Amino acid sequence: MKWRILVVIAIALLGAGCSDTEGTTTTEGITGDDVVFGEGAIPETIPEEFQLPAGSAVGSTMVVTKTGFTEVIVRISAELGISAEYFNQTLPQSGFDVSSSEAVGDGWVIEFTMGSTRGTIDLTEPVSGISQAVIRYNVP
Repeated sequence: MKWRILVVIAIALLGAGCSDTEGTTTTEGITGDDVVFGEGAIPETIPEEFQLPAGSAVGSTMVVTKTGFTEVIVRISAELGISAEYFNQTLPQSGFDVSSSEAVGDGWVIEFTMGSTRGTIDLTEPVSGISQAVIRYNVP
């Protein structure tokens, strides 16, 4: 499953309009050297103030080093509504401003800011009682 997620992210980032220059794929000025993939821990590009619920598991991560754009996939041992409520309460308590929070289709989308930095959390419930949060921080 982790590989599928990484492949989807890689295709989305490096997909259309790619060219191969000296073995490095580029898209709109971003090269493979500018993207760092990881898993298991929140990248340092997301501030300490950003808290995850107890029982969370950090999956794959991606950081575009040129811009600081960061994407993290997190599984949470809670239903969708409980996860949305958690972020709606803890983000403001941690110094973030929630600019919108609403149900979208079968999921929930939260938009937040901290200073001039924007972020989003796309929540779904792929398995009953388990939420998945795709957290994007420093959104251009």
